[in-house]
Amino acid sequence: MIARLRLPRSGLRVRRSVRAYCEADRWTFDPRYTQGRCPICGWQPEGAPHAPGWLALVNRVDWDIVGLFFLADVLVLLGLVVANAAGLFPGGHSSIGWPSSPGGVASGARLH
Repeated sequence: MIARLRLPRSGLRVRRSVRAYCEADRWTFDPRYTQGRCPICGWQPEGAPHAPGWLALVNRVDWDIVGLFFLADVLVLLGLVVANAAGLFPGGHSSIGWPSSPGGVASGARLH
């Protein structure tokens, strides 16, 4: 059996063309992409949507916080990579699958 992996729908949505006609400018436009107003004179048709559904959803997200958390995650990951390369983890580089010598040293000290 194949599972359906889709987001739940909030009822049946029928896509309909949302076009408005400005009498003053003799211009046809889609008010969803012009903040609900005529792009030339600013006339606002009644009942016109202000944004498409996906844009309304994206506008609800605080993208500054999302970017801040992503930056913090990247910095922590970078710190772990640098700490591992510097040999600060016990066992040398064995935490990521590289072979390590005893004590985490590649070779002994040269005395001659």
